[in-house]
This record gives sequence, structure tokens and C-alpha cells, in this order.
Amino acid sequence: MSFRPLAMAAALFSGLAAQAAQADTALLMVNDRYPHAQNLRDARPVEELRARLLDAGFNVVVVSNGNGADLREGLSRLLQADEEERILIAAVGHFARSNTDSWLLGTQANEPSLATVGGDGISISVLMEVAASAPGRSIVMFGLERRRIDLGANLSAGVGRIDAPQGVTVLAGAPDDLADFTTNAILIPGTDLRQAVEEAGNLRAFGFLSSAVPFVPEAVAAPGAQQPPVQPPSPSQPGADETALWNAALELDTVGAYRAYLARYPNGFFAVDAQARVNAFENDPTAIARAAEEALGLNSTQRQQIQRSLSILEYDTRGIDGIFGTGTRNAIRGWQTSRGFTVTGYLDGPQVNALGQQAAVRAAELEEAARQAQEARDRADRAYWQVTGQGASESGLRAYLERYPDGLFAEQAEARIDEIERAARAEAEARDRAAWDVARTTDTVPALRAYLNDFPDGAFQQQAQARIDQLTGSGGGFTAQQIAQFEAREAALNLPPVTRSLIEQRLAVLGLEPGRVDGRFDDRTRRAIRRYQQARGLDVTGYLNQTAVVRLLAETVGGILQ
Repeated sequence: MSFRPLAMAAALFSGLAAQAAQADTALLMVNDRYPHAQNLRDARPVEELRARLLDAGFNVVVVSNGNGADLREGLSRLLQADEEERILIAAVGHFARSNTDSWLLGTQANEPSLATVGGDGISISVLMEVAASAPGRSIVMFGLERRRIDLGANLSAGVGRIDAPQGVTVLAGAPDDLADFTTNAILIPGTDLRQAVEEAGNLRAFGFLSSAVPFVPEAVAAPGAQQPPVQPPSPSQPGADETALWNAALELDTVGAYRAYLARYPNGFFAVDAQARVNAFENDPTAIARAAEEALGLNSTQRQQIQRSLSILEYDTRGIDGIFGTGTRNAIRGWQTSRGFTVTGYLDGPQVNALGQQAAVRAAELEEAARQAQEARDRADRAYWQVTGQGASESGLRAYLERYPDGLFAEQAEARIDEIERAARAEAEARDRAAWDVARTTDTVPALRAYLNDFPDGAFQQQAQARIDQLTGSGGGFTAQQIAQFEAREAALNLPPVTRSLIEQRLAVLGLEPGRVDGRFDDRTRRAIRRYQQARGLDVTGYLNQTAVVRLLAETVGGILQ
């Protein structure tokens, strides 16, 4: 492992008696040689940025082919930088991700699992927290290259979802593209980073990306260049660094950003305006509420639970994704109005608790109503089973299944019909039987109609027509086009296997017999879903939509709480 802390050239060689100006800081973590994984091919250009960064006046810390401890030591060096400096972090190598975080892996990582990855690498969330110490003046870059690595339990290859803190710019792309962008855009004074990213076209950008706030202000020049004698700014003229920090505060427009400006420039050119904005925030109910919500530090899972609570109370959040956009904010306002709270669109701790309790009560009410509806349906189901002969005739069986395709006796009725069909096949002639088997195995409308055309008086004519009715929507079924729409709507929910398993568990607890709980929706699962939808007055399709998922998961949470 190569570990090279490099002091700023101007600070080393300056002969001035005055103190050298504080330097910006860069941390380059470049791992491309992995004994237990494929080596990277294009990582070197990022490490070669060292010289260019030194020329631009940065302190540079380089960790080359380091293990987990080396990566953390490099970050410790970065933490020694003054929080007011600019920060640039570049991470290149193999990455691993879980449901909640991602890691840059050290070179000695050997099939790390979720239990061991913390020692084998460095957490991306930690890098983000460090970068957040310089809002508006920090960039984090991830160099990504598709190379094979074996990972242990609960980890996947790559970088997961990135939640960039306020004021932190995040860039991701190929290492050589990141190196070119750093040289030709980031380190060029006055560069419009938003426009530069759009023009590059080969990078993904997240977080803070402002056209008004360049990473290097226009007035900052590289050390060693011929410059006129430095004149201190007059009281009526702010310096370039002060202007850049002020522009960043305006872009972020948070009380924390304005306080950061005042902490550095208590008597600065914009101090009066900054203090006025701080006062406005402190006297603005919405701003106070927003600060209170930010102080809660809600993670994505907690935000999704809040969205579920709002949805179960019939406030439309326009999605349950952990992102509080316009839909969620409007839903919060609606709930606050109904409860008599100050309407801000932001939640504090007591409101989060009140919302959760109200949603739990509502979920219990819905569950009780569903239980009563299910009992009434079961009574009607049993009565109709008796009316149709309790399985004594094929016509009675089919009449029962037509009305209750997912009823209490559906499996028994289908099993009896299967016996009747087997008896019919035994009585049919060999050609008739073979043709029917082909048509039933194919199970398409054209195949079934072909059988009827070839054997208009065949032993399975009644069964063939009944199946055609079912496939085409006659007698209560759905057309192939409708089924495709239901499937597409369910697929759009992007339900992970663990959520599917939770849904199956809930259906099983309700006695709806979904079959094996394995996260895979088979015919028995579809029948259980239809039973659930029927009992709760939902559209009976056998496929899930957002409303059904919210109900099921809310009931699951309610059951756990009880």
C-alpha cells in the first residue's frame, strides 16, 4: 500500500514571514489491485490528479491500493483539514452495497459480508458526513468500473442509493472521465459545474449542483502564477472567497448556511443581510418546522413509514419511496389541517408520534371491518355450497366456482372437477383424449377452439368452452389484455422479495392460504390476494396495486405492535 500525504507546495517553499493561507484539501483513494477480485483497468488517471491538485493549491492525501485500515487513516488525515476549506474526495475501486449503505472496499477484502464489510472498507455515508462539513465547497467522486468481485451475505456489488447532504456535490462515472472532468472543469476558476456536467454527458451528478457557485471562484489563481500585489478588500468590496461562500448560502437557503457565513465573516460585506435572513427563519413557522424535521434525521425507512401512515389515513402522498416531495408535503398539510396543527408541511417529533398512533388505530379499524366482512362472506359461501349440492354434480361445482372462484370450497370443487374430467378422459376415444390433452396443456383460446372444431361432440366439449370463457373474460374472468395491465401495474411497484414474503405471511395469518411463503406469487398466492381484495371491498384482480400493498403492510405493522 502506498500512502502519501503531500503538503501544499506554497506552504513548504514560501519564504514569507506571514502565515500561509489555508489550503484546500483533496483525498484520493485509488484501489485497482485486488488479490481476491478482478483488478481495475482504468483507475490510474484519478491518482495522477495529485500533481494537478497540488498545482491548484490543494493539500493532497493519496491512498493507493490500501486495505480498510489504510482507507480510514486517509480519511483521518482529511479530517485534520479546517472545516472552512474546500474538500474534494475521490474514491475508486470495488464497491459493495446493502439496503442502507455502501462501502469502498480495501484491497484485502475477501468475500466480505454485511457483518465484516465495515472492517474491509470505508463507509460512503461517512464520506458524505465529512464532506457535509464544507457545504457548497465539497465534491465527492466515485470512479466506477464493471469488474467481478465475490461478496458475502446481504451485500451486492456497486454503489447503492446516494443521499447527498446539503451543499455536497456527488459525481459518479468512469475513473478516466472523472479525471478529465476534474482537470477541465472542477479546477478551472469560475466554471459553471451544472452546465459542465450536462455538456460532458458521461457523468451522473447528485446533490448540490449550482450554476451560481463554482467550486473554484473566478478570482482564485494557482500558486506560483505572477499576480499583482494583494490588496485587502475594502469594506465596500467583498473578497472572492467571501462572495463564493455567500453565493453558496443563498443557493442552500437554510438557516445553517447563513449561520456558517456569519461564523466565518461576522463583520462581512453580507453580514447584515445574512443576519436578517437568520432572523426571518427564526420567526417563520414553516422555517422553524423544517428545521425541527431536519433535526429528527429521518432515514429513508422512517420516511416511508410516515408515507404509509398518511396513505392509510387517505392522504395521497403520490408514492411511498422515502422522498418527501410535493405530494407528501401536501398530504402532511392536509393531515395537520384535520388535526388542528399549524399547517407547515413539515413534521416534528410529537406530530410523527401522533400520526403513527392515528394510523395504527385506523389500521385496526380497517382490519376489524375486514374481519366482519369476511365472516359475512364465509356464511354466504357456505350457504351457496349447500345450495349447489355440496359437490354432488359437475354443474353444481361449476356454478359454485363461477360465483366463488376463491371460495372456502374452491380447492375441493376444483379437485372434484378434475376427477370428473379424468373420468371423461377415460371414456373418450384415444384420439379425442390426446387432442384434449394437447389443448388443455397449451391452455390458449386458439388451442381450445381448435379442439372444439375438430371434436364438436367430444367428451371434453363442456370443459373446453368453460376454459375459453374463463380466458376471454366471460363468466367473471379477465381478458389477456386486462391481465397484462394488472401485471404491469404490480411490476411497477418494484416490490423486493422481503416485502413479497411479508405480504404472503400476512395472507397466511388471515387464513387465506397463500401457499408457501417464499416471495414468489404463484396461483395459490393469487387466489389468496383475490380473497383478501374481496373481503376488503377492493377491486378483485389477484394482483396488487399501491392501495392493497399499503393496507397489507399497515396491517402487518399493526399486528406486530399488538
